[in-house]
Amino acid sequence: MDSNRRILVKGLGVVFWGFIPFLNACNRLSGEIQPKEEKMQIGPGAQTPSVPQKSIPPLDTAAPGRIETATFALG
Repeated sequence: MDSNRRILVKGLGVVFWGFIPFLNACNRLSGEIQPKEEKMQIGPGAQTPSVPQKSIPPLDTAAPGRIETATFALG
């Protein structure tokens, strides 16, 4: 009984790890997944959107002279 369970678990593992590349290949053949090289390339006429810079509030720019941490006792 114990060896049958071990064979079953190993067989399911092999099937599972073999099925993942199969699904990945099917997605690539259907064109749903682009290779990393295609994702990273930008077309010659494409413009990247600029991110607007936000100003930092004055409260955040001022740094305190002394930093302390709080310790809480549990119990």
